[in-house]
Amino acid sequence: MNFLRSGGICLLLIGLLPGMALGLNAAVVDKVPRASAASPGAEGGKPPPVVDAQRMSDLVEELADEEYEGRLPGTAGDSRSRDVIVKEFQAIGLQAAGSDGYLQRFYTTISQPDGESHGNPANPLLGKRMATSNVIGIIPGNDPALAREVIIVSAHRDHLGRTPGGVHYPGANDDLSGLAATLELARMFAQNKGSNKRTLMFVAYGAEEQGEMGSMHHVAHPLPGFPNKNIVLMISIDMIGRGFERWSSYSQAQRDRYAETWFKQVYNGVNDDDDEYSHEYPPENEGSFSYDAGPFGKIGISNRVFGKAEGIPDYHKTTDTWEKVEFAPAAVFTRTVFDFLRKVDQDPRPHARP
Repeated sequence: MNFLRSGGICLLLIGLLPGMALGLNAAVVDKVPRASAASPGAEGGKPPPVVDAQRMSDLVEELADEEYEGRLPGTAGDSRSRDVIVKEFQAIGLQAAGSDGYLQRFYTTISQPDGESHGNPANPLLGKRMATSNVIGIIPGNDPALAREVIIVSAHRDHLGRTPGGVHYPGANDDLSGLAATLELARMFAQNKGSNKRTLMFVAYGAEEQGEMGSMHHVAHPLPGFPNKNIVLMISIDMIGRGFERWSSYSQAQRDRYAETWFKQVYNGVNDDDDEYSHEYPPENEGSFSYDAGPFGKIGISNRVFGKAEGIPDYHKTTDTWEKVEFAPAAVFTRTVFDFLRKVDQDPRPHARP
């Protein structure tokens, strides 16, 4: 299948092209302020990193297609989507960091995520034990004192499979929107590889819809060389494709305030900060969670979830399709997340636990 089957390429380069109007699935950015040479991420005269909204759209359109069967863990569609993500990691230049190349393999039992109101309640594979994986790549840190510290940037790659009648759950917003953002963030940091102080770990978690089994497996089985005590921040980007319309009109100053506020909240000791677009998980002894950040928060790791589920149409429905995702504001939001992560990475203070 043609990965760029949507036709001509029209790029929205967040931070570089001011005044450009771009309609992507009914989402329009009327004005994107120009980033200055001193903007976060601008290194040695290089242009600042950019977010490509059309590339985000292409990825979501591809993986939401029926060819991938709703990406239920252990199915052929799950394997095909995994292979696409591995190729993306390779193209970006991420180093393989799984226990088997880019993969961290595990088993999960197919469950019903949200009761009968959501989540493919008649899934023909309910109760089946399936093999799946997390996909993991890194950009190694470069500061001798801070390189051992790890920042995890993640989304989940799985969804709900097919109904008994063969209709697939596309999971375009949930969570291909977050996956597309994660890949853009990896590209942005890779553009200035060598300037990051800490090790940046990019993860596409499997089996999130099965009770966060991929992230729970990661916490329970830390990767060699990356113990949990060295993880200073874990972010989960989950459902940023709907409900973010206002980001198309936010000024640079407004976006900067969000990035600065999130940065200040990473180590403020509160652990349950939130706003309309994000929240943290406190270290509570819960058995299950709603996002992949939960298992990390449970053991006291600073974390933040970026995304909105409450009140968002088509959640866990077969109607969560590519055409409904609003890529232009999602791209603006992704650039702001980059600015936040850049602040965390460049913080000169050590934060790894003894």
